[in-house]
Order: sequence, then C-alpha cells, then structure tokens
Amino acid sequence: MDTITTDSAEWIAGLSVETLNSDTDTVFRRLRDTAPVTWIPALHGWAVTSWEHCRAIAMDAENFRGGTNAMEARLFGQPLMLGAEGDVHQDLRTAVSEQLSPRSFKDRLESHIRPLARDHVQQIIDRGSAELMTDYFEPVSVLAVADSLGFSDLDSDTLRRWFHTLAAATVNTPDETGGFADPHGFDGADGVRAEVRAYLEGVREREARTPGAERAGKLFRNGMPEGELREVEYVLPTVLLMFLGGLQEPGHACGVTFLGLMSRPEQAARVIAEPRVLNKAVAEGIRWMSPLYGGASRTAAHDVTVGDQQIAEGDHVWLIYGSANVDEAEFADSLSFDLDRDRHPHLAFGVGRHSCVGSAFAPQAARIALEELFAAAPSIRLDPDMPPAPMGWMFRGAAEIHTRWDR
Repeated sequence: MDTITTDSAEWIAGLSVETLNSDTDTVFRRLRDTAPVTWIPALHGWAVTSWEHCRAIAMDAENFRGGTNAMEARLFGQPLMLGAEGDVHQDLRTAVSEQLSPRSFKDRLESHIRPLARDHVQQIIDRGSAELMTDYFEPVSVLAVADSLGFSDLDSDTLRRWFHTLAAATVNTPDETGGFADPHGFDGADGVRAEVRAYLEGVREREARTPGAERAGKLFRNGMPEGELREVEYVLPTVLLMFLGGLQEPGHACGVTFLGLMSRPEQAARVIAEPRVLNKAVAEGIRWMSPLYGGASRTAAHDVTVGDQQIAEGDHVWLIYGSANVDEAEFADSLSFDLDRDRHPHLAFGVGRHSCVGSAFAPQAARIALEELFAAAPSIRLDPDMPPAPMGWMFRGAAEIHTRWDR
C-alpha cells in the first residue's frame, strides 16, 4: 500500500457524502490506491475498498459482527437481519430464505416471472422508446420479488414508492451531536413503516386464521414450532430492509447489465443473438457496476488490525463491495464490461453468513427480464440525447435509462 501523504489525508478528511455520491468511481479508485482501509469522517466509520480486505472482513465472524449504524437502526429498527448474529440472525434468514431459494422459485421463473416481464414489454414495445428503469426494469423487479415472497396483492406503484422513500432516507447521515443531518429526513420512511406494519398485520391475521393458505404467511411460520407464529414487530425491520435492498436487486441488475452491454455494442449484439450468454452478462454487469455498492457493513467486535490500520472495538466498518469488484489487483481492465472475462468471484451479493438471501433469485429474474426485452426490441439502444448518469456510493446505478428502438 502507498503511504498516505498529507495531501491524501486532508482529501479524505474533506470528503462529503455528496462527493461520494457524485464522484464515486474517482473517489474509491483513489482510496484503493492510497488508503484501502481508512477512516472517513463523513461516514463516521471506516471504508474498506479492496477486494482482499472486504472479503476477509466479511468472512471473519470472530472479529466482526453484523453491522448496523445509527442511520440503519433509525430507519429499520431492531432486530435487523443485516446486523443480527447467532440464533436471531439465523431465524430471520429462515423466515425469508426458503421463498428465494432455487428450489422454491425454479418453476415460478417460467410460470410467473416470464409472463410478468413479457406483459410489461408489450406495454412499451409500440412506443419505440422508453425510460427503462421506470417503465420496465423496476416494475418487473418489484413485482417479481413480491411474487416470490407472496406479496402478490401489492401493486407496482406501491412497491416502488416504498423502495424510493426508504432509499431517500439512507442519505440522512448522523451528525456530531448524535442526531441526524436532516431532523425530518425519516418522516417519509416512518410513513412507509406504518403502511408495511399494517400490511403485515393483515398477513399474520390471515395466517393465524387459515394456516398455510397463502405464500406470504411463510414469513411468520417458516421454521417455527407448529402452531406458533413470529410477531409483526419482530420481522418488520427485516421486511423493510428487503423492500429497500431486495425489491430493487433484479431491476438494478438489469440496469447495470444493460449499460454494460451498451458500452460494448459488439457484445450486446452477441447477447441478443445468443440469449444463453445472458447469465454471464448479468454476472459481469453486477461486478462492473454493483447496485449495492457500499451498503454492506460490519461492527468490530474487538480491537483488530486490518492492513496497517488499527480498528477499535465498536467501530463501524463499511465494506465497499462495488469498489472491491473493480479492484485492479483482482480484475484486469477492471472498469471495462467484458463478457469474456476470466471467471473470478465477485462480491456483489456479499459473502459469508451475511450474504444476500436473494443472490440466487435476482440474477435469474434479471436474465428473464433482459431476454424478453431483447427478444421484443433487438435494435434497442441508448437515446443519445439523454445519456445515463450513474451515481451513488451506497446504491449505484442510473436513475434513468432512456432508450430507442426500431418499430
């Protein structure tokens, strides 16, 4: 590692959340080069930006426990699968993991997800243009995940509103006084919490009345002794987390994969001609621009040394997986999208006990959505008059992807 110069130290101390969001690639590349493990005052925690250190910390259950910072605790509540450990962590994963397992969703991909994607493509195909995130990727994504969890009675507009409202609250960082930068920054999210609580109360009441009658009831009964159900307040924080981090995964995987392919027209043409290559394209897309760029974290369980830095017990540690996935020490020509890249594990879904429970489902839902889009509009291309502008250090991607195709 390079020695941190005075200039670099001053630059790190002066980093703001706004800069992390707007200049993400530049900032984290410089951190990888000069300070792969460093304290960032604006984040009130450490940022770990290299593949080696991110993976090591994620796998180190002895020195690092699940991470929940002040913002996440305020936004979601407790207990939260993201930060829980031991029996509570395992129980919360049990509540949702079956519904997102390959055995559970395999048949639903063709019977539910593909018709859903095909129907949404047909709604836009005659236009000859679309803003893909709003018109296609996000609606298909939220409905696909909701279908798998059993929340199929929720409509796309509600699900997307919940996601975007929760996402807006994540920028409300703690301040030096122990409060938050915006005193009202969680107001919208609190409203969503109330809506989700009411929805879950209805699901639980129906499950108690008619056990096993609906898929959504598995959230309360999976792994529980016969006749017992989890309480709404116990699962609510994790469901809110899934509405934020889970609903967007297939759609944002679609978005970054699409942008990656558009950056390599010859590879896009290959994928359109050979849809079987899409699995590889999605894997490369989420490596190239990881949608959950820096949202994973840990808390130091003990004083511990990582690289040449001393991390104190209780310190918050951000694992910048999106930076790790373009670490030049691991991936040649790392900032380029390349279908023919040598196989190498990425960290887009994390690794170890806190890896994403939707890591199997999201790529397959994304694959189907892209297959249907390319089959219907093989001439699809970016609109040169409205180029995409990816941004964000916690969640990364383009908020809008404007496209055209020949009718």
